[in-house]
Amino acid sequence: MSWFVTCSQCGSSYVYESGQGFPDICARCSERGSRDVKGFLEKERKRKEIIAIASSEFADREIQKTLGIVSHEEILGLPLTKDLDMEKFRGGIALAWTDAVNSRRDLAIRFLKDEAVELGGNAVVEVDLTYRVLGIHNELVIMLIGVRGTAVVLE
Repeated sequence: MSWFVTCSQCGSSYVYESGQGFPDICARCSERGSRDVKGFLEKERKRKEIIAIASSEFADREIQKTLGIVSHEEILGLPLTKDLDMEKFRGGIALAWTDAVNSRRDLAIRFLKDEAVELGGNAVVEVDLTYRVLGIHNELVIMLIGVRGTAVVLE
């Protein structure tokens, strides 16, 4: 039995030949989605292989091509509590803040690597991290984490 259906993604109409449940999307959108997934997986593979270092010296590899500056910024708000005991910070660590800053730093480096992959690079050299407190607003410490480097192709 044939059914006349509309694709939920592109809105095109198509004929569905089976009666075993209607697909939500047409074959063209399904193929495009499959390509997108393959592209995403390839990008993930490249990101895992990319090198990001704070210097430009390699013991066993040389830079073949410089592609340009890559950068990313993350802004986060760290909550202040009204009953904040500053004595806890003397010689101690604010674990919630540390976790938030570390995860945003890692995310910024991930975006830096993605940008280098988009340019065709396989490394980022001279990586520089910047941390800035922008101010306090509504009991949140507003902080900027910036990362920049140079995308390159290594041999």
